[in-house]
Amino acid sequence: MKRTLLLCTALTLLTSACAVTSGTAPPALTGGPWLNTASQAAGPTLADLRGKVVIVNFWVYSCINCHNSLPTLKSWYSKYRDQGLEIVGIHTPEFESDKPTANVIASLKDDGVTWPILQDNDSKNWRAWQNQAWPTFYLIDRAGKVRSIHRGEISSRFPQAIPGLEATVKSLLAEK
Repeated sequence: MKRTLLLCTALTLLTSACAVTSGTAPPALTGGPWLNTASQAAGPTLADLRGKVVIVNFWVYSCINCHNSLPTLKSWYSKYRDQGLEIVGIHTPEFESDKPTANVIASLKDDGVTWPILQDNDSKNWRAWQNQAWPTFYLIDRAGKVRSIHRGEISSRFPQAIPGLEATVKSLLAEK
């Protein structure tokens, strides 16, 4: 009994120490395929994106909250991409019907999503980042550190977080 309790406590401490939090460098992106990239075999690494401000967005196309957040992301991508903003979507399915790559590609086309998307059918990235919700947005600074995390929809339906997140994006872009 004591051994089991010690093992469970150690595992809990170990996994919580690995959680992506503000001020930490996130884990590398793994798996694929990659969509909206030159090759489905490879996409941008977070190391490749050093020097840019990056929004990593965990989402799934069948999630209404994720879908409703796309106009905000598209607006920011349009406004700030030339200033150094990049978005990387991590499409992590909730249901089996979310897994076919053709469905994800059709959704990207229908929604006009142009940034790189990593299809995470086995949830490796979800687990590595210890992500908990769709959608979640991680704002990463030019040095590769997470500076802000937002869980939940960012849209005209739930606009409360938009000004603060956009101010953070602008602030991070201003840092050199």
